[in-house]
Amino acid sequence: MIYPNRPTKRKVIRMKLSPKPQLFLTVSVLLMILFASAKALHAQKLRVAYTAFAGTFTILWVGKEAGLYKKHGVDMELLFIGSSTTAVNALLAGDVDIVYSAAGAVVDANLAGGDLMMVGCQYDTGQTSFFTTAPITSITALKGKAVGVSRFGAFSDFVARHVLKKNGLQPIKDVALLQLGGTREIIASMQKNLVQGGSISLPLTLQARQLGFRELLTTETIALPFDYGCFIVKGSQVRAKREDLKKVLRATIAAYDLAIQEPAIAKKAIGKYTRTSDNETLDATYKENVKDYALRVPYVSLTGLTSIIDFRAEGSAAVKKLALEKMFDNSLLQEIQKEQLGK
Repeated sequence: MIYPNRPTKRKVIRMKLSPKPQLFLTVSVLLMILFASAKALHAQKLRVAYTAFAGTFTILWVGKEAGLYKKHGVDMELLFIGSSTTAVNALLAGDVDIVYSAAGAVVDANLAGGDLMMVGCQYDTGQTSFFTTAPITSITALKGKAVGVSRFGAFSDFVARHVLKKNGLQPIKDVALLQLGGTREIIASMQKNLVQGGSISLPLTLQARQLGFRELLTTETIALPFDYGCFIVKGSQVRAKREDLKKVLRATIAAYDLAIQEPAIAKKAIGKYTRTSDNETLDATYKENVKDYALRVPYVSLTGLTSIIDFRAEGSAAVKKLALEKMFDNSLLQEIQKEQLGK
C-alpha cells in the first residue's frame, strides 16, 4: 500500500543524496570557527618587555589592545620593566623573549659581551623637548648651571649632551649633569631650581608648560637621529624564531595602519597605558608619536644607530670596535615587503 504523503523508496534515496545548502553553510561556519580556535590555541607565546609609559610605545599598545598580534599568530604578553638595563638582563637570562626599547640598550649589552640584535625600530628620530626654567632664555645661558637627566647613558642624558654641545657648551665642564631617576624627578627638581633644564617628552611636556617652564627646543629643532621603539632579541633568536618574529613585525605594521586610520583607537590605548584622560595630552601624544614620527615599515636606521655609537664612544673608545652590521637585521622586514608586493 502506498501512502500519498509518504515518499517512495526511490524518492527517499534521492533526498539523501541531495544535501541541503543550509547544511553546507552550517558545516562551513563550524569549520571556520574550529580553524580560528585552533590557530589561537597554537599562537606562539612571546613575552615582550617595554620600558616606559611614554607615547613612543603607542604602536605596540595598539597592536596588543586591538588583538593584532594574536590575529597574526602571536600570543603576546606585555610586561613593564622600567629600565632598559634591567629589561636587557631579563632578555639575556631568558625571562623575556623581546625587549622593546632604544638602540642604546643593544650597544651597551654588546659592549659587555652580549649578542643582541634589533629586527625593527619604530622611530629614527629622538622625540622630546628641551625645557628650561623661566629665567633661562637660551641654551648658552645654562653655562654654570645644572641640567637634570634620568640616568647617565639614558635617552635624557643623550639629549642633554647633544643639545649642549650643539650650542658650544661642554657637558660636565660648562654645565653640570645631575642624575635624578626619571622625567618626573627632573620636573620636580626644576620646580625647586635644583636644576635649570632637562629633556622632557610627551605626555609630560604639557605638564611642564603648565608649570611655566620654557620649551626652548622641540623634536624638530633638536633634530637628533636616534633609533627608538626597537624590537631587541638575542642574535640566536633571529635564526631560531625567524617566522615568529616576522609575525610580530607584520602585526606591528598592521597596528600602525590601524592607528593612522582610527586615531580614537590609538588615543584610547595611550590613555590606558599612560593613565591619561586629558584630551589635549592625548591629541598631542598621538600627533607626535604616530602621525608625525612613527615609521610604517620600521626599518632600523643606520644613521640613528651611528649617532648612538658616537655618543657612547665618548665614555668608552671600545664602542667603536663594535660591528654595526651585527647589531641589526632588516632582512625580516625586507622579506615581509616582498611578500606583500607579491600578493
